[in-house]
Amino acid sequence: MTSPTVAVVGAGFSGLLTTLNILRMSPDISVQLIERRGVFGLGPAYATGNPKHVLNVRLSNMSAFPDQPHHLADWMAIQPHWFARDDFITRGDYGRYLSSLLDEALKADHAGERLSLIRGAVTAVRPDGDAWEIALGERRTVRADAVVLAQGNLNPTPPAGLAPELVGSNRYLHDPWTALDALPPDADDILLIGSGLTMVDAAIALRRPGRRFTAVSRHGLLPRSHGAASMSPQRRTYVGGPQAVLRQARSSATEGDWRAVIDDIRHSARPLWSSWSLKQRSRFLRHLRALWDNHRHRLAPGVAREITAMLADEELQVVAARIHALAPAENGIEIQLKERGESERHARRFDAVINCTGPTGDVANCRDPLLQDLLTQGLAVPAPLGLGLAVDSQARLINAQDQAHPRLFAIGPLTRGLFWEATAVPDLREHAVELAGALVSSLSDAKPHWAPLPQDHDASAYL
Repeated sequence: MTSPTVAVVGAGFSGLLTTLNILRMSPDISVQLIERRGVFGLGPAYATGNPKHVLNVRLSNMSAFPDQPHHLADWMAIQPHWFARDDFITRGDYGRYLSSLLDEALKADHAGERLSLIRGAVTAVRPDGDAWEIALGERRTVRADAVVLAQGNLNPTPPAGLAPELVGSNRYLHDPWTALDALPPDADDILLIGSGLTMVDAAIALRRPGRRFTAVSRHGLLPRSHGAASMSPQRRTYVGGPQAVLRQARSSATEGDWRAVIDDIRHSARPLWSSWSLKQRSRFLRHLRALWDNHRHRLAPGVAREITAMLADEELQVVAARIHALAPAENGIEIQLKERGESERHARRFDAVINCTGPTGDVANCRDPLLQDLLTQGLAVPAPLGLGLAVDSQARLINAQDQAHPRLFAIGPLTRGLFWEATAVPDLREHAVELAGALVSSLSDAKPHWAPLPQDHDASAYL
């Protein structure tokens, strides 16, 4: 009997950790790890070589394996040259750590029978008997018994009113990770759309004498900073809807550091989110998401000090405003925006604009060919509120008939509609273990089939 094969589409953190956990849990299953960029194990966030790009989670909480909390620290300790600033390491160092995990897995697979690295862009996944046919381009296909979608973050949504002639221009950069090499040499007055972690990375990496940045977002909130030392969560229990949790958080914060309160809520985020109705989730996204994000996704202390210095020296300005139009101007771009509290729009000119709004979750309108093909086939449906794909509690995709297939999974940002916290390493490593366990169990079933969701399944969460 042929051993079962799993295709993992996407070789960033989520795809790599899902692969490693499958290989750890079962000696019989082989994995095809597929990556369109041809760089395995890193993902855009950890492929950077810029020493100013620092993780926003402490080294002590970044082990790839939840059952081995010191795995990263032990690996770092034997590296010939490494440096942790305030217990935070660079993203490039973390990328090297992930690459070493992949190297170890490849070395363990002496015969090359259990782990295959495949370079190519998956454009379609289609049922083929009891298995799946996976299309890479027009003529190349591979087969697998189960599929995991681990594409990571989808590209950000273009800003409102973007003139078509700016698309592809070096004055408007849709991808902040390419900005260092793509910016025009005369770009000294730069607009950064967004004021979160991506904006901070861009501003610090592109900082130079005489250059000014303006960050624009709807609320104008900057990420908060981690404390000087790691804090132990209090493990308080938070219950109720978004407003009730906010009241409990404010009450708890009067008794100690707000960071411990946020960390407590984060540990409860999955059951809290699952307990909320669609209306409550929508209300949270509309009124509280910005407040949550700027407290939850924090800056390393050293990065926060640099951003504070840029603000004090007027190298960086943060504005709460809405952008209504972007049009070409002589050697630059003219922006039409309306600042918070003002009734009229006004125009400003910038040498260049960088989209730092972060990834979209709106799969219905994204340009990913694989996701569009899955939606067209009815093998997948969008989660509500623009939060990825509809999945069940085991991260199995839900189809147009409200059924979950035991051998078609997703992990990472595509699952935010059900899990919410599905983007940071501490959460993703747990998800990878759970998914691998569910997948290994599903492959022991002789005959896979689309199964109706349980009677207590809340269909309103997906419709």
